[in-house]
Amino acid sequence: MCGLKPFFWLINRRPWESSVTTGRSSKSFGTLSAQEKKPDIFILAANEDLRNYVQEVCEKNNYYPAIAVDLEELVTKTKRTRSVIVLLDYEMVNAYGARIYSRINVACPKCSVILLCDQANRELIKEAIELGAYASILAPYEEWELLTVIRSILTGKKKRRPKKSR
Repeated sequence: MCGLKPFFWLINRRPWESSVTTGRSSKSFGTLSAQEKKPDIFILAANEDLRNYVQEVCEKNNYYPAIAVDLEELVTKTKRTRSVIVLLDYEMVNAYGARIYSRINVACPKCSVILLCDQANRELIKEAIELGAYASILAPYEEWELLTVIRSILTGKKKRRPKKSR
């Protein structure tokens, strides 16, 4: 047999049963508890319907976001963490003002903030981008839009920046 692997090896190989390394222990992803699934995504939204919709979209696509009820809780949860994604609705920006971006950036310098905004509050988009937000998504929040931005951040793709003219 010229060094070929036996046919039964190919049949018995089950790549979906491989384990996932979480940094704590090596377990099958299906057996990880909610505490062991460290969130890469945090949702800070005053609008409960929006919060539930975003959470549902994320969980349907195997992202397990954490919900923060206010800015202080978000800052506490993201302090000294690796880079995470913060989905922020315009109502929270209206409640806390522009300082919300600096508070998030101080707590987690590598956080990527995505502003969820409606047509009536479009003026918040420019302010958000100038103060360090990664992106903004306008209502209605389509599933593909949310997932595209989340995936681009998680895969490390850089957002396009316009070339500076001289």
